[in-house]
Amino acid sequence: MTVRAQSGQAIVIIALMLTVLIGMVAIAIDGSRAYALRRDLQAAVDASALAAADKLQQSGSYTSAEQAATTIFGANARLYSAPSCTAYGTPGASPWTVTCTYSDGTVLTDVARVSGPQGSRFTLSATRSLQLQFARVLTNGTSPTLGASANGDVNNQRFTPAVAALSQAGCGGASGSAITVNGSGSLGVTGDLVANGSVTMTAGSVAVAGDIYARCQSPVPGAVSNLCYPSGASTPCGYPDIAGATRSGFRLADPGYPPPGVPGGGQGVGSGNVIVLPGVFSSLPILNGAHCWFLSGGVYEFLAGSWNVTDIVSNELKPPDEPDPSSNLVRAVNQFWTFGGANCSGAFQLQKQTGSRDLPFGQWGIVITSVRTDTYNGVSYTRESAPSMCRSLNLNNHFDDIQLLISNVPGATSYNVYASPSPNGCSGPFGLATSVPVSGSESNSNLSPCPNVLGNGCSLGNESTLLSSVLDAPFAPNAAAAPGIVGAYPPDGERAPLAAGLPNQNPARGAGAAGDRANENNCKSLANGYVTCPGPITPGAVELYYPAGGCLTSGNSSDTYIFSGYQYDWVSVYQPAANACSVSLGAAENSAYIGLFYAPSASVAITSSYVAEAAGTGGLIAGSVAFSGALPKIVYDAAYAPVPPAARLVS
Repeated sequence: MTVRAQSGQAIVIIALMLTVLIGMVAIAIDGSRAYALRRDLQAAVDASALAAADKLQQSGSYTSAEQAATTIFGANARLYSAPSCTAYGTPGASPWTVTCTYSDGTVLTDVARVSGPQGSRFTLSATRSLQLQFARVLTNGTSPTLGASANGDVNNQRFTPAVAALSQAGCGGASGSAITVNGSGSLGVTGDLVANGSVTMTAGSVAVAGDIYARCQSPVPGAVSNLCYPSGASTPCGYPDIAGATRSGFRLADPGYPPPGVPGGGQGVGSGNVIVLPGVFSSLPILNGAHCWFLSGGVYEFLAGSWNVTDIVSNELKPPDEPDPSSNLVRAVNQFWTFGGANCSGAFQLQKQTGSRDLPFGQWGIVITSVRTDTYNGVSYTRESAPSMCRSLNLNNHFDDIQLLISNVPGATSYNVYASPSPNGCSGPFGLATSVPVSGSESNSNLSPCPNVLGNGCSLGNESTLLSSVLDAPFAPNAAAAPGIVGAYPPDGERAPLAAGLPNQNPARGAGAAGDRANENNCKSLANGYVTCPGPITPGAVELYYPAGGCLTSGNSSDTYIFSGYQYDWVSVYQPAANACSVSLGAAENSAYIGLFYAPSASVAITSSYVAEAAGTGGLIAGSVAFSGALPKIVYDAAYAPVPPAARLVS
């Protein structure tokens, strides 16, 4: 072969090599651009999914959550013009989908779902075209589309369960059981029931309106059923109810809540003053005598534990003569502070006296509220109960006066008196007329005659005052007056009992000064101003603290009804992991721990159906839990629980 015969072949080879070289350059440059764009797109949808879930947790609004997702995506994807979006809205039985298109053709899709006890999920997906540079010569001229997706979950109740046992007993060959049910009737749980070990059913049944997480069991053997969440109705469920399920494999980590600070000094409980102050109790209080104990707001540290045998303990502030919810003219049959032999509920009466002023003739109506202040971080916070029943008096002579007689109720340091002038009487409206201070101490030494407005030996004490000087003209109720100002309207009234045989519930939460002004539904600012819940301070809140060596025991002839608050992250009872002391929770009639009962290493024995007689609690987290006797109903409510875990990305 001659050299002449091979002429021109180098050009072909060079052309082929140039094609390969251009392809390699295209892969290197456009491929890296595609990788970077895909990475940025994924980061943008991740941020968007978290933003949606976080906003829902903060606001409770799906519309606000979807708007937040759009805003955060645009900022992270560096898309600064407003997109064109379909309508924002709230998911129902079906998901709600929002599609947003940006000016460069980028499309963001947000699918919001309600998952019942598993909370809410936002699925964010986005597509964006890549404008090719070198690689365009290797294609037909079209631009590839890149995509990314992310899921943001929030408010899954397996992280904030109604009942949780952290022990792994019964799983992996370990003996024992994390949760044991050996009682009568049905254990009702609204919220999730979580066991890091096994759940053992010996007697009774369990009905959970939510999910059951038994780490090594599916299903849980025995009479166990999943109901509809949140109503508790039987399946099949109709929206907004969603059926719970039994799931295995999940292990709840100890949240590791910090211990409370204890600002108070040394304290003790004797047979004297009904009002107990927060602080450190070095010896074991044994409450055995059918007494009433009112807990002032603060942290109570029990170095040697506490033992309630027969008494009632609470920080609830109630008025004398609580009204029947159906009529303010009738005294409620079940008064909160009437318990067994401890009759501490308080009462009031009106009597006609001759005075020095002429009050308008006709029927006057009077209600009273209990008032006290509790201190947190050096600030005194005013509390005021719901109003009492109404008592009326007809004034038909010149210089008739109204004498008010009060038999004290635990915790009150004064009473606000609200009057409804003639001719309205008990039909209202009522306006603040005056305040009556409690003149002496309230003692447990002789409760048998209580309540008695004339005293007659009742050791809770009694008060009296004449009202003519404050009811003389031009007294009138004033709807515009702020709380505490003459003429102001009283707080909202109490609500119907949770169940037959129980006392009234407190007023529901309201905006600002509306609703509850005394107990667990009451929120105030750091400066003692009324604010809408949630807020920084729940005046009167308590936290019971049992360090290593202290055990909590309450018997079935006693009652403990306490509420925690925002300043304590809604932890009502704190027993640290270093304290594995056994806890016994019994109740006679009406007990509740409003807030989280936290004892991560303890075995907790629940022996009564009356231990959770509240519309909502923050749940129970213990090492192990054993139910016996008549089985209770436990309702989880996030409004009375520690701040929930933040939103998270899931696959």
